[in-house]
Amino acid sequence: MRKLTLVNKHDNIKYQHRSFKSRAVSALIISIIGDLVDFIAAPVFDMPIAGDMFDVLLTSLLYRITRSKVSTVINMLELIPFVGDLIPTYTLSTIIWILREWRIAEKEKINQFTE
Repeated sequence: MRKLTLVNKHDNIKYQHRSFKSRAVSALIISIIGDLVDFIAAPVFDMPIAGDMFDVLLTSLLYRITRSKVSTVINMLELIPFVGDLIPTYTLSTIIWILREWRIAEKEKINQFTE
């Protein structure tokens, strides 16, 4: 039979932190590239179908990484003509997600030490 190993509570936090770091970095890279492509290829993405397909694809990819509904709602601003084209919404929503998750993790650390 297999031996069961005890998992320390702090090991789980380190695993979640590492997972969050990789998710945050990948989401930030994807959002920056998405915003750059949106600015550079503006004439192509100003066409309704091509631009909306790119926006929906990128929004769904970022949701899959972040699992944040708030970021998804912010990313949906890209679908509004002229507003979404002027603001780097993907990067802003990803930074907001990172800051919110970081605050939650810090609160959990404080709560663990007070217990």
